[in-house]
Amino acid sequence: MIITLNEMEQVLAKKVGIQRHKQNLANGTNSDAVAKPENDINGFAGELAVARVINSYPDLSIGPHRRGYDLKMRGKRNEDIRIDVKTTKHNPGYLIAKKWREVTDCDMYVLVSGRMPRYQIMGWVWSIELINPSNLSDMGYGEHYHMEHAQLRVWKIA
Repeated sequence: MIITLNEMEQVLAKKVGIQRHKQNLANGTNSDAVAKPENDINGFAGELAVARVINSYPDLSIGPHRRGYDLKMRGKRNEDIRIDVKTTKHNPGYLIAKKWREVTDCDMYVLVSGRMPRYQIMGWVWSIELINPSNLSDMGYGEHYHMEHAQLRVWKIA
């Protein structure tokens, strides 16, 4: 599924992304050797794209949060499903989560690929499927959980 952010969504993504980048630098939580604001802008833009599709309001907070998810959507049984959106500029890219993540941090991971203003939802998996020792590997940046695009479920809107 392809989502093109409108002009106002692009402005919002840039403003929130830049502020999150500054907050990450101040907290020392940015993992890049050379931190770039584009990574935080692109990450929030991916969250906005998914939020639009699931009709959810994005988290506009800037301060650090440790809750482990970005969005919530209502499931078929009327339960909250907590979603962690992972955005990459690579196509198709990998779904990657840090080694310290726990299954209970969120319910679902969604992989989004793209650059401003065009994003594609590449697929999704349940947290228990990604956060599994069989998915641990080191691709040059330390051990992380990762799955390839072909291992993900296709995103469908019911």
